Amino acid sequence: MSNSVKYAVLIPAYKPDDRFVEFVTLLRKNDIPVVAVDDGSQEACAGFFEAAEEQGCVVIHHEVNRGKGQALRTGFAEIIRLNSKGAGYNYVVTADCDGQHDLAAIHEVVKAAEESLNSEKGPAMIIGGRFKDEGEKVPFKSKLGNGFTRLVFKVATGLSIHDTQTGLRAIPEELYAEMLEVKGDRYEYEMNMLLQIKTWHIPYKEVPINTIYYDNNAGSHFHPLRDSFLVISQILKFALSSMISFLLDYVLFITFSSILGWGYAVSYVVARVSSGMVNYALNAKVVFGKASVKCFLKYLCVWAIILALGTLGGEVLNGMLGIPEIVCKLVVDLPLFALSYILQKKFVFKR
Repeated sequence: MSNSVKYAVLIPAYKPDDRFVEFVTLLRKNDIPVVAVDDGSQEACAGFFEAAEEQGCVVIHHEVNRGKGQALRTGFAEIIRLNSKGAGYNYVVTADCDGQHDLAAIHEVVKAAEESLNSEKGPAMIIGGRFKDEGEKVPFKSKLGNGFTRLVFKVATGLSIHDTQTGLRAIPEELYAEMLEVKGDRYEYEMNMLLQIKTWHIPYKEVPINTIYYDNNAGSHFHPLRDSFLVISQILKFALSSMISFLLDYVLFITFSSILGWGYAVSYVVARVSSGMVNYALNAKVVFGKASVKCFLKYLCVWAIILALGTLGGEVLNGMLGIPEIVCKLVVDLPLFALSYILQKKFVFKR
């Protein structure tokens, strides 16, 4: 006997217009439950939310604008509450309030969700991907923002997701509680959700959808440069933390090896110990926001591995091949940067 999808549509809404009411009305006419979160919209928008409630939509209000990420967390908390009362939603479909997603797109992700629900791998996160075969229909700022984050996401995770910024996703019940823990209050929330896919060990599938752009997507609150950088903020903060530590490490290494005349191995170890402590403090407090004795002990393990590989690599290049010490350090440390990021994200500061 196959399992069927019972789902609700979750809509974070900030300063909506008539398209929001039309979308909710269409969903309710098709007996689709809807939860909307008014993210501190102006009083002038009150009528739109009242109209949605008249259609049977559950509306939750934020007193002030708290960002799309927080609105989604509020919505998932409401879905969890409704399920505790017997609603039985095994999927939540998140959608935008600006009319970009139509009923056909909702059906596409729900169909894929039901297929995954009955597959051997189990429930998957379904991503409704835009921009495929749409040519000139896609506004420039949408192309710019998504192209930038797609590239960085691919480099950081190794996962190929065409549309990393889409608001149309189907989230299985197994992840509802996790949705409350994903960091980020604005658009970076949706990117951080994708960054957790490997950590959650859950399958994902991207399905192509049609997207409706009104007035060249002028109603979107997404700023292509500001919010694109915000979306990849964790990766950027890690890079900055590593750059600071690297520069400190490099200056100390040159001081010990070239000025004081210490050997390569001793200089490398002393410099790495000093910069390692700085790196841990920055990553624990600023990048990953998680510090504990357990994290510190795991960091020491990773630090020891990186230290051993760096020392060995430098000794081989410098001692056996005669390559200058400063060049050796650059050649050895650059690939170790990538390895360090992966180990810290997946092991040291794993949530």
